[in-house]
Amino acid sequence: MKTSIPGIVTVVGALLTAAPVDVMSQGGDAARGKELYHAHGCYGCHGFNGETGARDLVGTNSPLVADVDTFVLFLRLRSDYLPLLPSTRMPSYPESALSDEDARAIFAYVATFELNAPDIEDIPPLQAVLESAERTTE
Repeated sequence: MKTSIPGIVTVVGALLTAAPVDVMSQGGDAARGKELYHAHGCYGCHGFNGETGARDLVGTNSPLVADVDTFVLFLRLRSDYLPLLPSTRMPSYPESALSDEDARAIFAYVATFELNAPDIEDIPPLQAVLESAERTTE
């Protein structure tokens, strides 16, 4: 697939301005999505609950997980345009590796994630470590 840079910029702009929608109404089999999320190693970077790991999925208001069509489009853009936009941050998922149905299932599973990490102030041992670190740098 060959596309111009202006075409890519237009699509990326559309992704960044996508309005959030009710993700639970967009279909997809969340139970199957959980299996695929684990099978494809998504938890390696996004954690088992989407709020741990290198790239959080919940609580970020990312337009990439705002709706299922944007999510699938993101996965496809990464695979179709990888030579133009090289990245080693996330594997590419062309349709030959992950069907639209499976991508929608993963999205449905991700949509079940809830932000429930406590505030730093609510973790006394972590608060003590941070305070100790501040004292050593003063």
